[in-house]
Amino acid sequence: MTVDEAWDRIEEWLRANAPATHAELPPPAGADGVRAAQEAIGCAFPADLVASLARHDGSGGFLLPPLHRLHGTRLIVTEYRAYRRADQARSPGERTWWAARWIPLAGDGCGNSLFADQEPGPAFGRIGEHARDGGGSFSEEAASASLGAFLASTARGLQDGLWDAYEPYVDEDGFLEWREPDADIVVAWDMREMNRRYGFG
Repeated sequence: MTVDEAWDRIEEWLRANAPATHAELPPPAGADGVRAAQEAIGCAFPADLVASLARHDGSGGFLLPPLHRLHGTRLIVTEYRAYRRADQARSPGERTWWAARWIPLAGDGCGNSLFADQEPGPAFGRIGEHARDGGGSFSEEAASASLGAFLASTARGLQDGLWDAYEPYVDEDGFLEWREPDADIVVAWDMREMNRRYGFG
């Protein structure tokens, strides 16, 4: 499944089932904006990221399961620079906190993120998880093989009604969230979103 095919299926599902979330999908990023973002961080984006940005400059209110919101071009640059500053401030001998060729893709609103690894080596092209208080790690799950694979997995999760241990849940206002099937509490700890929706924060 290509990035465009995955987005087609995601958009079709959202349009039919979660119209409020569908309405929050951002417009495409312009080619100049994508090029400027790559120049700003000094690293070419993976082809899947370029293709996704050509559909939507981030994901707006749409969460990749279970908690991550895709960054737009400006936030990719902002997050990258912040992560690199943090890495450069580490003490000698400490493990690398953020590698120079890791491209930030998405955040969960709590300081944890997903990134695409563009470092030459066995993890090249894979999606990694970056913990706020730790560093990067990689899963062997097929969905983490690339951003395209993650989007395809998300599309299948929406259509099948289950992604890993989470199911798509649409509230009465038409917003999509992801939750564990038998959980009493919706899994959505993005504090900016909770403040917007419920007045928390």
